[in-house]
Amino acid sequence: MTDYDAIVIGAGAAGLSAAALLATEGQRVLVVERSNFLGGRGMATNDAGYELNLGAHLLEDPGSGITRIFQHVGKELRHGPHNTDMPVWNHVTGAWGSIRDRYSGGKDQLKKVIHALLATPYEELDQWDDRPMRSWISQYTDHEGVSDLFEFISVMECMTEDWWDHSASDNLFNRKMHYSERRMAAYSFWPEGGWDNLFTALRDVVVDRGGEVQLGKRVSRVLIADGEAKGIALARPDAVLPNEIFHDEIVTAPVVVSTLPVWHVLQIVPEQQLPDWYVGQIKYLAQDRWRISWAGLYVAIEEPVAVIDRREIATWLHSPIGRTSGFMFEMTAMDPSVAPEGRHLYVMGSMLHRFNRARDIDFVKQKFDEFEKDIEIMWPALRSHVFKRRHYTFDPSFGVIQKPGLVGRFRPHWKAPNVSGLYFASETFKSRGIGVDRGARAGLTCAEDILGRRLWPLDEGWRY
Repeated sequence: MTDYDAIVIGAGAAGLSAAALLATEGQRVLVVERSNFLGGRGMATNDAGYELNLGAHLLEDPGSGITRIFQHVGKELRHGPHNTDMPVWNHVTGAWGSIRDRYSGGKDQLKKVIHALLATPYEELDQWDDRPMRSWISQYTDHEGVSDLFEFISVMECMTEDWWDHSASDNLFNRKMHYSERRMAAYSFWPEGGWDNLFTALRDVVVDRGGEVQLGKRVSRVLIADGEAKGIALARPDAVLPNEIFHDEIVTAPVVVSTLPVWHVLQIVPEQQLPDWYVGQIKYLAQDRWRISWAGLYVAIEEPVAVIDRREIATWLHSPIGRTSGFMFEMTAMDPSVAPEGRHLYVMGSMLHRFNRARDIDFVKQKFDEFEKDIEIMWPALRSHVFKRRHYTFDPSFGVIQKPGLVGRFRPHWKAPNVSGLYFASETFKSRGIGVDRGARAGLTCAEDILGRRLWPLDEGWRY
């Protein structure tokens, strides 16, 4: 008899979602997480009274993703404040405006595109994995403001910059879901109770249903024999020698779900157990140039910045000095508890991946210095900050960039092609969605395949 029905590697959104769903359906589940925190790239931690995220900032789920997963496992994910508009920086005039101004003269054209998108089956959008989003939009309109709306949103959600690099399929999947479920182009919200509460709730589901979640446990390898997953080997936690090997604790299960990204997964999954073409897909996507990276800043001030609406996410295509695209919003407008009373906390990012110099620390510092000058031009009030933290999003990365030819069918499948019981619930493998919600949907897809059935009707929310 095996120790568990399923072992999940990683306690982020994908791992905890898969584990909570499997445990709810009666599976004996073990979740192991290398760090001492829940949430993976979505973890939150306190620094001098400010709640800072390692990676996640807002949830982009119109309702059919992680929100629906919570409902199925007997929890409720309450949606806090959400966006209704988008301030955009005009790099020509050097002023802020609303995205609505860009398409105000072409609302009929926008409606035509929305109608066409809602009438297009997801299966047909699958055929656009290798083409830019503007190519799809141009079938229905040549109005630049309509393209701007879709493309500015893609800068915020998917971190792609130039119009030819916004993949049609990945971005249009998101727009179709959001228009279908929320009647708006984009919907992002702050989870009530904060990020810790979100991940703790999923952990509690696993534990309350007889499973285990073990933090501070490093998986040294996935065990595979005769084309079947057999379990995992856990490194001895109290090892004295840094090069100790083969003194692992063996934990068995017929199903192993890895949530590691493509750049780490072959460190624990023996590549000789996988087809060479599949390993080739993983290694191709694991290149540094495909990792989404940005120079990130947390900045706090005593008086809020005047914008269209303090809850909105601002974005730009070309900053004044660094000439990079990016995003910014006020976290305290979503949740005042993330900062000390009387302080306003902002998070912002400047995209760096197009430079392909992610490991050049001198270059990265230069871009951080430029970015700080950029934000003081775009938001002069931020010069008088009372708190600042730089954070570099590269490892962990936000994910694999969503360019044409790097999404959908061009990504390795979430089910190992020749190893029974081995799954990859990672948004860097074949998946759709945005950020934390994308990870959760990946976990749902794997959980349903393990169980051999849909947990709720497909028309209640798209997944593979």
